Amino acid sequence: MDQCFYKLTITKLKPVKGSYYFEKKEDVWHLGYLSYKEVMQHVEDFYKRGADAVEMEMITQAEFDKEMEPYYVNY
Repeated sequence: MDQCFYKLTITKLKPVKGSYYFEKKEDVWHLGYLSYKEVMQHVEDFYKRGADAVEMEMITQAEFDKEMEPYYVNY
């Protein structure tokens, strides 16, 4: 299984206050270590939840890891 890394820019023209997915007009999500099929499932889910647009930008594993660094927990 090939692993993909993407930066997704999700746009909702009319944001919903208090919504987990669409509180802002535009939000950025990073997906990594997934197959292309799994990434596309996430994209489909955003549309099902009401996204107006999902822009996909392929990134490298190093770029993904750098974005996720603040979230890694060192034990």
